[in-house]
Amino acid sequence: MTSSVASPPTLRGLFDELFLGRVRWDLLRPFPEQDPADRAAGDAAVAAIRELLTARVNPERVDRTGELPDGLTGAMQDGGFYRMLLDRSLGGLELSPLNALRVVSAAASWSPAVAWSLAVGNGFGSGSYLPIIPEGPLRDLITRYVREGIVSGSADTEANGAANHRRHTTAVPVDGGTAYVLNGEKVFTGNGPLARIVDVAATVEMDGVTQVRYFFVDTTSPGFTKVTPHEFMGLKGTPIGVLRMEDVRVPATHLLPSSADESRYAPEIARLATLARTLVISSPALAIAKLCLVWQKDFVNRRVMDDRPLGSYEEVQRIVAETAAEAFTIESVLEWGLLARDRANTEPDLTAAKNTTSLACWRAVERTMSLLGGEGLETARSKARRGAVPLPVERFHRDARGLRVAGGVDFLLDYWSAESALVSCYYEAADAPVTGSLPDVDEVSLSPRCRGHLRHLLAQAEALGSACARLTREHGRDELLRREHVVITLGKIANDLLAMAVVLARAAALAERGDTAALDLADVACSAARVRLAGLWPELDQSAPDHAAVSADLLGGDRFAFLLSDVVTDLPPHEV
Repeated sequence: MTSSVASPPTLRGLFDELFLGRVRWDLLRPFPEQDPADRAAGDAAVAAIRELLTARVNPERVDRTGELPDGLTGAMQDGGFYRMLLDRSLGGLELSPLNALRVVSAAASWSPAVAWSLAVGNGFGSGSYLPIIPEGPLRDLITRYVREGIVSGSADTEANGAANHRRHTTAVPVDGGTAYVLNGEKVFTGNGPLARIVDVAATVEMDGVTQVRYFFVDTTSPGFTKVTPHEFMGLKGTPIGVLRMEDVRVPATHLLPSSADESRYAPEIARLATLARTLVISSPALAIAKLCLVWQKDFVNRRVMDDRPLGSYEEVQRIVAETAAEAFTIESVLEWGLLARDRANTEPDLTAAKNTTSLACWRAVERTMSLLGGEGLETARSKARRGAVPLPVERFHRDARGLRVAGGVDFLLDYWSAESALVSCYYEAADAPVTGSLPDVDEVSLSPRCRGHLRHLLAQAEALGSACARLTREHGRDELLRREHVVITLGKIANDLLAMAVVLARAAALAERGDTAALDLADVACSAARVRLAGLWPELDQSAPDHAAVSADLLGGDRFAFLLSDVVTDLPPHEV
């Protein structure tokens, strides 16, 4: 069976190495490329999803009604699009992870709601667990459901917040341990309204130890209720909903084996989650950034201001160029993370890519919204009514903001990424702080400006390694992790350095083949990253304002009551 999960190489990826002060240029070059035959398979799948969606989905209607068209889910199942990574013997398309990402991205460029359903089904669906489930009743159950074309999803998040380790949903063994009874509520369940089977994270006590375990539950079971789907600020029509379980009985054979899920962060589960998050977040981020280029080109080329073409103005040129660089950055980071998985452990790189891609997408769509503001802050429907070009910027602007929240709020992702990477610093950098001259990297394929960016990258990585070495010498692990803003800032710095490294390496590879346009994109991307980095380093300053005192007074006192004058704070009535 085609597996999207494999044991990662022991060699650390780029992100973790940055915390030790190193840019692993030797890993980046030659930059990984997609095999031509694999690329062709992806082209065919992209063409097929495009044909299906443009014929059956009106994205404006989906956004307005919050509902997917009747029969669409079945048509996508029939086409194998919910089983893109699985064997053809299971009705799958046997696509590589990169091609699955390309298909989801193509779908997102037409309807992010549809793309999310596909991403959840392929990334978090029950079939994605097959590579780590041994032969037995559970594997037989999931295999049967996959072959039948059942839509599946994952029920993990609860109302107390996705970042909590505790799960209030409980599983109590009954009948001598041959079954469990589940009680609880799950929110933000991807494909929840559509799913026939979901994996449910629940707290269970086994051998005196409280654990979070995963149960595969048929949603037609007695006591299982699907509640009205969530209505998001963006991503309207995305099938995500609330699930409730009241004394739902589940056979013990439907419990994921302990070797695979003895903790939330088990390597196999974490690897699955990384790919799933990439499909759910980074695929639409790439699509939206590319659409922004299309919309900007359309708008700028038909607009004139004071008898001058809009594209002749310097600031407009910067907006267009920086948006192109954002799209190039997103694509480069994803190609590295998915194509180099046999070269190094790129899981931390892909985890960091959640923020790299969603924030780059957000910057792109924000620029586009500002640029097109000259035509009015309107919906596409409003523009169409008055005869203006109905570019759907407003709709995708709402969708893009959701990408920064879903899959882990952006600042938490920075914290988690840095938390993991700092482990190496305690074992290596604390005893051997980063010192000495920079490595001699001579990349003749880069332009002079890009070579300057590479030198700056190497110096910045050394500075990051030195900062991490100092912090891990001065603070114990728990103490350092309590300094949340410092840890988050380290994660942000590493994110920009990772993006710079990948963009420069890909641009060098393309230049070697005669495509020098990428060098200009890399120059723009790295120049913008250097500006962000210059603003991040002061955030590590030890002498920060007393945020805790201000927060405590605001949350529990009345010193800042004057800030709330002249506002109506009562909640208005809402129709359910």
